[in-house]
Amino acid sequence: MSKNLLPFRRVEQRDLPDEALVAACAAGDSLALEELFRRHGEQVHRVLVRLRHVDRNDIDDVVQTTFLEVCRSARRYRGGAAVSTWILGIAMNVTRHYVRGEMRRRSALAGMASVSFPTDDSRPDEWVSQQQSLERMSSGFDRLPRDFQIIFTLCDLEGQRGVDVAVALGIPEGTVWRRLHEARIRLRACVQEGVRG
Repeated sequence: MSKNLLPFRRVEQRDLPDEALVAACAAGDSLALEELFRRHGEQVHRVLVRLRHVDRNDIDDVVQTTFLEVCRSARRYRGGAAVSTWILGIAMNVTRHYVRGEMRRRSALAGMASVSFPTDDSRPDEWVSQQQSLERMSSGFDRLPRDFQIIFTLCDLEGQRGVDVAVALGIPEGTVWRRLHEARIRLRACVQEGVRG
């Protein structure tokens, strides 16, 4: 072997930016898809848990379906949004299909906030009041239109930027802000309803 030749070194998937991984997926690289899953799978799972549109027993299947769709859609990625936002948009579409095709009802939003148990220094009436507020919030969330639920979850619970959510969902940014504002007003009214009552 010639002394002038450098040994071939495969670029590690972990060293590549998300955009390069999407391009590699488009070319059929399963290791790139695996790396995208490693980087973004947990966030997709977390969003689906918070939305409560998918039965807990099926969430892992919906997450895997999302990444299969990421692989199928990789050629159409144009870089208009961050890869994480693009993947969340795909997850929302997969979830819509899941809800339409396999699930007409969803479980309550009890898991949105973890249930806390009274500590030695908390008063029982404070704990009961907190639980009642969470139940009112959960009930209010269930009554929101599905589009409001998605935007509230992505913006307020996941901390996504409004512009990224607009791109991911294919709607104007102003629509995102209007729906988020209305969702907050409705949820606040549900919680305050119990305080006044």
